[in-house]
Amino acid sequence: MYLHEIFLQNTGPILECHVKPPFDENGNPQPIVIVGPNGSGKTIFLSYIVDALFEFAKRAFRDIVVPDSSRGTPYFRDIHPRAIRSGEHFSLSLLRFKVNKYLNVNETDLYYCEKLGSVDPDSYSPDVKSVFAPVWNWTTSGNHKNVLIDERTVAIEIERHAHAFFPSSRREDPDWLNPKSLQARLVDYESRFFNDVLNKSLWIETCAAENISWVLDVYLDSLVDFDEQPSKSHLKYRPEFTLGQQLTLTQSRGNVEQILQTILQDETAELILNPRYFGPSRISIKIGDGPTIPTLPSLSAGQSQLFNLFATIIRYGEWRNLNKSMNLSQIAGLVIIDDIDANLHPTLQHDVLPQLIGMFPKVQFIVSSHSPLFLLGMEKRFGAEKVTILELPEAKRINSERYSEFGKAFEYYQSTQSFEDETKRRFAAGTKPLVLTEGPLDVRYIRRALDVLGKNELLNSLDIEFVGIEDDSGKTRFGGDTWLNNFRNIYEANTSLYHRPILLLYDCDTQKPDEQVGDGERLWIRSIKRNRENTKVRKGIENLFPEDLFTAEFYTSKVETGDYGESKSIQEFNKPKFCDWICENGSDINFAKFDRMVEILKQFSEAYTEPPVQQPLQ
Repeated sequence: MYLHEIFLQNTGPILECHVKPPFDENGNPQPIVIVGPNGSGKTIFLSYIVDALFEFAKRAFRDIVVPDSSRGTPYFRDIHPRAIRSGEHFSLSLLRFKVNKYLNVNETDLYYCEKLGSVDPDSYSPDVKSVFAPVWNWTTSGNHKNVLIDERTVAIEIERHAHAFFPSSRREDPDWLNPKSLQARLVDYESRFFNDVLNKSLWIETCAAENISWVLDVYLDSLVDFDEQPSKSHLKYRPEFTLGQQLTLTQSRGNVEQILQTILQDETAELILNPRYFGPSRISIKIGDGPTIPTLPSLSAGQSQLFNLFATIIRYGEWRNLNKSMNLSQIAGLVIIDDIDANLHPTLQHDVLPQLIGMFPKVQFIVSSHSPLFLLGMEKRFGAEKVTILELPEAKRINSERYSEFGKAFEYYQSTQSFEDETKRRFAAGTKPLVLTEGPLDVRYIRRALDVLGKNELLNSLDIEFVGIEDDSGKTRFGGDTWLNNFRNIYEANTSLYHRPILLLYDCDTQKPDEQVGDGERLWIRSIKRNRENTKVRKGIENLFPEDLFTAEFYTSKVETGDYGESKSIQEFNKPKFCDWICENGSDINFAKFDRMVEILKQFSEAYTEPPVQQPLQ
């Protein structure tokens, strides 16, 4: 079951938003991240999805909510006039979900409607009315809540798949607060199965106790004995169990260990089983030859939170079907997480959390976040076109760098000690004037241009480097105009460390004004003027080349999917391939427009290079 459409009007700070979550070419849901400052409506947005989930589930299962004194089932999201946007007279919330077709269940639409206050149903456009027609049945005045579902479909869907809400109030007790040990026990699974009992909470604030017991079961599954001669087995009460099935069950344990390895960022992490009475827990975590983590609750708060969240998704997803825990890509469902980055270290936000989400391609993640690092990590892991970032209260689709809180947070992260230390180490020493560019390809272009244009004397008089760092695999960090800006901040705070002139050379698209700052104005700020004859490439140093050089061989086709399922093919430019070719084959004609860059370097070099001493004529 996936969310396919949500329409909210006049609720909390949200004036109106209409969102259609995207899916990839295989029908898998793309993750959705809800962002915005405090008070913009992120939790309110999520609460309607959760309310619909509760309303659907309680029609099929009697253990979803506790009946009230009237024997009715209370709403998860209360109906109250305070939910109406200030200054308005009504609020309207409409959601449409779809259950995909599978065994004995046809593809089915599920609907949710909540209306508060007085609103005329005939005042809306036919487009909105037609989509939500099955629940478009309220009266003008009064409050109204309604869902339209097929109870059997919902019962099968929620029972078989991972559907859960993790609120911002979630927490797990640390090991030092309430240590517990486990005793091996066999569970009578048949006693859990009642037709009208789900036995899976949709609201999950804490789940460590259930997961510890489940992890022990998963571990024991990996040790199940197989029948070497199943046809001759005397254990008639036990189904035949082969070596292949045992190896498959071992994969379930491997998947749990993969979650731990990702969180701990160590591929050697594995579960180990302790004897009874041996210590605080039957299950510990061994990491290579290093120290053993004695219990699952001994993980840090952030690590424990992540492990229990994703372990719960596996546990819910495998309900009555162990094959799901053996193949995480087959676990489907709808998982809503409020403040997903809470209590997480920057590395867990940027690197680990997106990796964990990527392990479950059939789960629709709808999460809220305040973390620019998490957004950057999601775009890096999935690609910007495969992550939907919605900024409330308007629910505008944006990219990570347009996030309104990004600038403030990124400015802080720019000033990290590691970058400042690396900057001082690399650039404080040296005798020649230094030119810093945005990226490593810029350095190659400039050196080649000075060579083919006969400016070798200028080339020899300068050190030319890019501002960032390139590792052994060719990946760069701290590159681009943002990090040139950051270098300037560090320079101005530590001018006594830099004894040589430095030129920060920006690409044409930054349009930086000419400046000279610092002690003795020895830090130059310049940007290369745009080559307006090249209308095909309008940014980057590549703009200086003739337009006809950018032929089809330097582009690769790529399909992008839009917000409404539409697809389009785009041509993506291969910058390294073009750089390799032009630096090998480019002539002075190809590099002619680099003369404007050469003039900048010439002025910079001459300002700080002593002219040769003229010898008197004899």
